Amino acid sequence: MKAGEIKPCAFCGKGVMHTGLPLFYSVRVQRMGIDMREVDRAAGMEQFMGGHVALARLFHDPDVANPFGEAVNSLVCEACAMKPNLFARLNERPDKPEEIDA
Repeated sequence: MKAGEIKPCAFCGKGVMHTGLPLFYSVRVQRMGIDMREVDRAAGMEQFMGGHVALARLFHDPDVANPFGEAVNSLVCEACAMKPNLFARLNERPDKPEEIDA
């Protein structure tokens, strides 16, 4: 990673090394959605094959999940990475990062 690619933490807006630790996370989050039509088709093929999932996949291995929106690339400092339940926030990409009370 080049020096110009280092950005503030996506959550707290501070530098990724503000805690003194030289560690941070580079994450790519992609929200996905299940295609229920393909799930139904796959289930039908499994039933047709007598419940043998592996055999059904040989004939039809559908894409049952598709991207929903664009992927977000973010950097997360070590302090924010240790807080619970933050993955959903990565997809929001706020204009002004703020401290998260988790």
